[in-house]
Order: sequence, then structure tokens, then C-alpha cells
Amino acid sequence: MTRLLKTNTLRQALRPISALSGLILLLFLFSQCSKPAGKIGAIIQPEDSKLNVAYNDTSTVYAFSIPDDSVVTAGLTRSLLGSTMDPVFGQTTAGFYTQLFLQALGHSFGPNPVLDSLVFQLAYLTHYGDTNTTLTVHAYEISEDMVYDSAYHSDSHLSVYGEDYANYSFQPRPNDSIVIGNDTVTQVLRINMSDYNPGLGEKLLGADTSITNDLDTFLEFFKGLYLVTQPVSNGGSILSFDLESSKSRLKIYYKNDTIEGDTSLRYDYFISMGSSRFNSYEHDFSNAAPEFKAQVFGGDTLLGREKFYTKGLVGTKTIIRTPFIKEWRKTYGEMAINEARLVLNGYEQDPELEAPARLALVQRLPDNTYDILIDQTEGENYFDGLYDEEHNRYSFRITRHIQSLINDTTQADNGLAVYVYGSAIYPNRFIFNGNDTTLLPPENRGTPFSLELLYTLPQ
Repeated sequence: MTRLLKTNTLRQALRPISALSGLILLLFLFSQCSKPAGKIGAIIQPEDSKLNVAYNDTSTVYAFSIPDDSVVTAGLTRSLLGSTMDPVFGQTTAGFYTQLFLQALGHSFGPNPVLDSLVFQLAYLTHYGDTNTTLTVHAYEISEDMVYDSAYHSDSHLSVYGEDYANYSFQPRPNDSIVIGNDTVTQVLRINMSDYNPGLGEKLLGADTSITNDLDTFLEFFKGLYLVTQPVSNGGSILSFDLESSKSRLKIYYKNDTIEGDTSLRYDYFISMGSSRFNSYEHDFSNAAPEFKAQVFGGDTLLGREKFYTKGLVGTKTIIRTPFIKEWRKTYGEMAINEARLVLNGYEQDPELEAPARLALVQRLPDNTYDILIDQTEGENYFDGLYDEEHNRYSFRITRHIQSLINDTTQADNGLAVYVYGSAIYPNRFIFNGNDTTLLPPENRGTPFSLELLYTLPQ
């Protein structure tokens, strides 16, 4: 009994000491776990395997602009028409060639048909530029065969007859409605071709069933139309149309001996996926800014240090070089590129015209052709190239491309090319800051374009 009492008394006396010891142990463990994250494991990590993460945005990179190459414009979803005069880029004019198909084979215009009007109606899609500028459209009959699936390019031209069937002046109203008889039609341009010259309408009325019974025979009789805008000297706009829309038709209104009164008959010619058509663009840079011409056409690549350019409708593209990127391997040995981002900052604080929604970036091959970058296979959300309106810039992730250049210093590096994404149908333009904006007047100095690198080096 006495031994048991002594034992219980000893346990009660030791409880405060055990609690204190536990508290001291917890504090010790906590103090060991509170070291900065970068230090954890440092005492057991070999000195030669520690990593060093660094950031650099001063790697040498430069750019200069050149004329863009022609591209295939056959069968595009948008047909372009218009003209602009840009104080920097000069004059651009857009037109299109197209076949027109019969609404139905074997159509007859009846006895003694008489022309009321011939109207080319086009369904608007988009517009770019100043729609308050008056445009004048000319329409010509094509005189040579158009071949479906031919690789017609942006600078291709077909022969046409000399007579103009439009000479139609208008101010674009792409969002307005038009009342036609008892109907209201939205977002269309209507060109009354017979008001200026009834010759084409009368030719079409003269096509009897020996011509309309067969499409090939009809296309030999009427090969199609070329529409083009007279070049403007100031402002202007480029319009795009959906020629496959049910609203887009060449409509001939007529009477014949079977019709009494003022009622007209109508027959439509339409454009389909099977119609041969293509866009054709003209760029006149004679009135462009002197520094633009000196860089793009004079070959003064040093002007790219101040600013460089890109313009849609196959106008201008930019070559970008990273001449010393392979030297990183020689300096640092093995290294891992965590992220490489090419940042292209805008020169104009408030772009005069709508900026391109997206840019394209490709690698330049030794034979001056182009191929996609491996980074683009990661998807558009990763690769980027979208316009950042808040910061007035574009950026691309090119991590894998830069890593490959560093890993294999023997591979050819002919630089990159940047241009307007969808240049075959988008007329937008953009001016970029060069890599040395100190060369610009103080009021025009902005953030230079750069290559931002986040990388890891063995210590």
C-alpha cells in the first residue's frame, strides 16, 4: 500500500516536467520547419547539383520589315472590295473575280424580252477603315476561262473586256437596311449595273435555251465578272462580302410580250462553292512614309531598330532574328528554358486603324520558305499571338524553339517571320517598336520589343 502511494506521487510530480519537455520538443521541430523554402534540403543536397533560376529580357533581338509574298486567294470565304490610302503604308486596292451560275437550266426569257435593270447584290460581312469615304466600283466582263481549283494568287489577274458596267459611287453602309419593293433586306450592297451601261444585261437577255440548257455552254458565253474599286487618294475602306450567301445574287429584271403593265420578271445568277473565284490586291507604296519605303523596299534594315511594320492583304511582314542565342550554350553549358516569350510592343499609342486581331509567327527556313514553330503545336492558348489591347502589344511563347537552338548549336537559324494572321482576307496593319526606342523622338519613345527568358542553370 505504501509502495503504491509513493509510485502515484512520483508520477504526479513528473507530469509538469513531461509537459514542459513536450513543449520544448515541438518548438524545436517548428523552428526546423520554418526555414525558407529554398533552403530545405540544402544541407543534404550536393553542392554541384543546386539549381539557379534567372530572368533575362536583354538578349539581343532585332527586326526589319520586307514585302510579303503572294498567297493563294482562290475559293476564300470572303471576297474583298475597296481601297485605302494610309499615310504610312500607302495605297491598297482590293477586287475579286468570280463566275456566276444559272439559277436553273433551260431558262427562257420569253418572247421579245426587254431589260428593266441588272443588279449585283452583295452580302456584307465586315468593313475596315473610314466608311464615310466615297468608293467607286467598276465591273468588267472576264474574257478568259476561269478554271476551278486553280491556284489563283493575290497578285493574279485575268484578261477582261474593256467596257465598264458599273462606275458606281457609294458610301458603304454595312449595317443599314434597304427596302426593295415590299421587302426589307439587311446588310447588302446593291450595284445597279444597267444604270451606267445596259450592255451586259442585254447580252444576258439574249441567251436562249441553247445556251442556258448547259452550264459549260453558259460559262463559255458568260465567263464571269471582275469587280474592283477605283483607288482613293485619302481615307477609304476595305469591305468584305459573302458571295455564297443567299443574299448575294446577280439579278436581272425584265419584261416580255407575255407581261402586261409595269410588273417585271426576275431571274437570278448565283455564286456557289463550285464557282471559281479569287481575290486580287494591288499595293502602291509610292505615297508611303519615306522611312517605311527605306526599310521595306530600300533594304535599310537598321531602321528596324526604331520601328517595323506588318500589313494584311499580303502587304508587309517582318523578319525577327536572335543572333546570339546559341552563345548561351557556350557561356552556361546545359540550361533549361522554363519560358521564352517574344513581346512585340506597339509604336502608336492609339493605333490609327483597328489592330489585327491576331498575328502569325513562323520559322524561316534556309530556302526562304516557312514552317510552323514547334510551340504552335501546344495550342493557340499557349502559343498566343492575340492582340493585347490593354497593353497595345502581342506576345508569343517560343520556349521549345529557343530550347532547341540552345541544345543543338549546329542547326540553321534563319530567324522568324511575323505577319497578319489570315493576311489573305484581313487588311489590318500595325507598327511595332524596334529594339532601341532611344533613337526615336522623346514623345514617341515606348517599350522596346524584347525576348523574355526565364531559365534554370546548374550552379
